[in-house]
Amino acid sequence: MDRKVVSRNQKLSPLVSGLIVLVLIGLSSLGVRAAEALFAAGIFVTLPPDQEVDPAEVVTYIFRVENRTAETVFLEAKAHSTQGWPLLGPTGELVLAPGGEAYVVCSLLVPATVTAGTEDELHLVLSGSNNERVYTVRTKVKAVRQLKWEPLPLYRAEAGTEVLISARLLNLGTTAEQLDLEILSEKGWPVYWHNPTKNPLDPGQTRDILLRCQVPAATPAGTMEEIVVRLQGSGPEAPALKVKILVTGTQSAHRDQELVIPISSAVNFNYLPPTPGTNLPWNLIWRTGSDLSSSTRIDVFFSGTHEAPPPTTAFLGVTGDQWTLRLGTLGHNWDGPIPPPTYSSFLYFQDQRTLPWRLWVGPSTADATPVWWGTTLMLPRANLRLNYLQNLEPERYYQHALSGTYQLYASPLYGWKVTTNGAVGFGEDSPLTQGGIGVNWRAEDWELSGEFNKGTDFYTLTAFDELAFAGHTYTRNNLRLASGYTWREEEQPSTPLLRSNKVWAELTAGDYRFGLAHTRRSDGRINEIKAGTTWRHTRNVFSFAANYIHEDLPLFRQSLLLSSRYRWRFTPENYLETQLNETFTYEQSTLSNRPEIGVRWRYTPVHHPWNCFGLVHWDLSEAQSKISFFQTGFSAQMTPGTSWQILAQLFYHEQEPVYSMSFRLQHEDRFHIPSPWSGLHGKAFVDLDRNGLYSTNEPVLAGLPIVLNGRQETVTDTDGNWEIAFVGSGTHYIEIPTQFSGYYAVQARKEIIAEPQKSVAVLLPYLPPTEIYGRIFVDTSTDHLLATAHPALTPVSIAVYDHHGTLVMEKSADLSGAFFLTLLPGEYHLAVIFNDPALAEVYEQPEPVSLEITAVSPLHLAIPVRPVPREIEFFHEENLPLEVGEFYTEDNW
Repeated sequence: MDRKVVSRNQKLSPLVSGLIVLVLIGLSSLGVRAAEALFAAGIFVTLPPDQEVDPAEVVTYIFRVENRTAETVFLEAKAHSTQGWPLLGPTGELVLAPGGEAYVVCSLLVPATVTAGTEDELHLVLSGSNNERVYTVRTKVKAVRQLKWEPLPLYRAEAGTEVLISARLLNLGTTAEQLDLEILSEKGWPVYWHNPTKNPLDPGQTRDILLRCQVPAATPAGTMEEIVVRLQGSGPEAPALKVKILVTGTQSAHRDQELVIPISSAVNFNYLPPTPGTNLPWNLIWRTGSDLSSSTRIDVFFSGTHEAPPPTTAFLGVTGDQWTLRLGTLGHNWDGPIPPPTYSSFLYFQDQRTLPWRLWVGPSTADATPVWWGTTLMLPRANLRLNYLQNLEPERYYQHALSGTYQLYASPLYGWKVTTNGAVGFGEDSPLTQGGIGVNWRAEDWELSGEFNKGTDFYTLTAFDELAFAGHTYTRNNLRLASGYTWREEEQPSTPLLRSNKVWAELTAGDYRFGLAHTRRSDGRINEIKAGTTWRHTRNVFSFAANYIHEDLPLFRQSLLLSSRYRWRFTPENYLETQLNETFTYEQSTLSNRPEIGVRWRYTPVHHPWNCFGLVHWDLSEAQSKISFFQTGFSAQMTPGTSWQILAQLFYHEQEPVYSMSFRLQHEDRFHIPSPWSGLHGKAFVDLDRNGLYSTNEPVLAGLPIVLNGRQETVTDTDGNWEIAFVGSGTHYIEIPTQFSGYYAVQARKEIIAEPQKSVAVLLPYLPPTEIYGRIFVDTSTDHLLATAHPALTPVSIAVYDHHGTLVMEKSADLSGAFFLTLLPGEYHLAVIFNDPALAEVYEQPEPVSLEITAVSPLHLAIPVRPVPREIEFFHEENLPLEVGEFYTEDNW
């Protein structure tokens, strides 16, 4: 086909002038983009605005793709979430008739436990016409503060006893809460927070608050006490907890608990007017979750839309301490180099123990066989991940795919992290291969990366080679410079080889941005310039962005997209925003433009549970301007867990207006049902006061193994607590080690009778070794006739033997004869050892002392040592008489 050569300089001066004015205006920020983006020559994509959402909400984005050419266009659409949130994205091919348009609908399921400020990027990838572009919209989680106390029953206690109050606090918002409790007693009773912690309460989590209240001994029966617990600095988002205690009965500190299953549910119901192209006029989203035990949770989710046969998404999920199971119709989070052939799966299982692995099973066919299944095995110590995927589609290019990813941190290139990956597909006519290697160096203020990939696409048989380099620098002055180069060759079976070289650079300084890109392809070239800026003030924000594209391809085209936005905030929740967009297009000697203007608003009154919002867009390119898009809504909250919304909107589909009005009802609830099983729980601690009960000043034992009926079931946590959530009714035996961490068990084996629908409390007290104070002294009771002097008992030691005669320890006595022993319960023999042989001539060797150590053994021990008795001797030898003044001594007696 011959192409007519036309002059390309006739209409360039207005564009060049506009570009010069654009560069002088300023540089653009990262977060601003035009509402309408150019995909290819004559094909435009209108992006929906970014959204702020609540947790556990389903957010929907509608992308509009317009074909302004005279040819039918075929496009492939894919979408993925950077946070890995469940996504209902495009599943088929887009066919755009000449002058027609199509809509790509993507729905994100926001997790219930996401934190405020979390931002997800939804990437829509459109490919076709030898082109591929990525369009991004952002979903940000709102900051919602909502705390809730579970109601407590009436407590009963006797005077002089201690009451342990267990209150559960739920964080139903999106912000982490720092717990700082203020506890007030109506009658001034001593109340203490038993388990204080500085750890924040994250969104979606619960925290058990334990309070200890001492009932005064002189309190008369029938007294009603009220304890008020509130969070310091909290508002209406965290109401106070009121606990009432009636002094009529006993209440032990660690008591049996009634087993109940807490169930939380959320229902979201939307009704839309029925149309001939819809299956059902309603959209229902239902979520239910429950904590079966402290380490096991179950979730049920259902979602059905009016655009597809129900259910669109429905699954049953069970989450354990180190494993996860999902069963139903749900999306997958496959992370291997070769993606599965479908965007949904039927089963997902994950095990995070010593060797983490995952299993996926795809949706089933009419023959009840899965379309695909795959598994992943991770070796953390080797930095290696292996993937296997089996494709069971009738029409396929491969049946089995093996892939692996390996990260080499200690590489020969010092400081560089090297990542390699490879994949092979076989089972059909010829094997398919893919592979690549990437290197990365990251310092404090700069980063370098490089990547090379080569192979064949397993679904389109497109052969490709790609080499890319990129560098980033960061400075303390909020200045960022990035640049890169990409070389790529790709060849599809029915198209000629397409070669491209791209050089790009971006400069960002605060809220200003400027970027350049040049692409040289085998069929032409593309030049891009992006610029924009944002002015932020206390109550208003103004932003401006623009994008100039020059395409010198078989179809010559130039376009300039301008976008501006101004938002004025009356309050943190109320604002009014204006939008102005202008698109100039120069194609085949024809200059056209499309101006648009829009207004967005939101109003939430103070201290009223309702709000309204809206958006209206005018297309000013027609001879008579018309509204291209209109949306307005009103929502109200009836109770803390129930709200409703009415939404009306207007848009155009193939130049035909489409009106709709929907009603949405959302309800959240939490209730408890009795459990059909029994349980055991308790605490292991060191019983310092030896009363068999746990006190706050007594240390706990962590890591203690708990054996149930001859099998180890669990170990105690860092607080000394343990739980066996599921046991049968009847008699059970709990066994613990006789000695643990230098302490000994009072009772190493306990017989427990479990009752239905109840968790029996079992305290496991350990006693410290008995401290014995002893003293070795000289017994002079038999030596009173002759007051002779005795040498000191030093040095002397004490040898301790068990009942088998084995030496346990040897301790030395001090100068006064005192010694200290720390012994576990049992029978012992104590022997005195004279370290100086001369002492054996003066003192008798004491007999060994037998000693039995029990929990109530005396703590003082005295060991007497008697001097060697001496006889009076008479000498008949003749000696010289003593001289006058000479006394008798021991030598001359």
